Amino acid sequence: MTSLRNKIILAMVLIGVVLFMVIQIIIIPENEAQSEQYRLAQQSPLTHDLESILPYKNKYMGATSNLVMFNHLPLDHLKGTFQLRPDKFTIEIHYEDKSTDIEAKLFKQAMLYNSVSAFALVDNLQTIEYRFSDTTMVATRAAIQSLFGDDLASLLTKEKWRTGVQDKLRDDQFVEEGMKKLGRI
Repeated sequence: MTSLRNKIILAMVLIGVVLFMVIQIIIIPENEAQSEQYRLAQQSPLTHDLESILPYKNKYMGATSNLVMFNHLPLDHLKGTFQLRPDKFTIEIHYEDKSTDIEAKLFKQAMLYNSVSAFALVDNLQTIEYRFSDTTMVATRAAIQSLFGDDLASLLTKEKWRTGVQDKLRDDQFVEEGMKKLGRI
């Protein structure tokens, strides 16, 4: 009887060790690789996941959550501070980095993508100032609407976002024209 019990215990220990090894050697690294792949995809306006920013939809730009949304958009890895100017319906983002430290194509796409995201999510936001150490870019609601359409909030579905925003940003000429509509200070 004890011999059978010992064999059962030994079998359970072996099964436990094998499962532990499978988890440590296969499952955890796969999950980490998928997580890293998703994180990298979030840095590109062309592959960014709209669902990650939808919780920040708000009618009014005075809510603190409006600032948190920028921590879930491309360029979120850059160090910076935020300031709300509710009297002007403006959000200022002060980056410590230079705009030239960012690959030019990504920079342009991200400026347009982050702007359309913010204006689509925050109904009364009128201006975003992206202040880098070497330049300041100013996006206005009117400029972004002229590029992506008057009803920006209607783009906030996966299919419309992909076709109405991300696919447009794949076109270099569209991006260049869009950047001309953003002001520099």
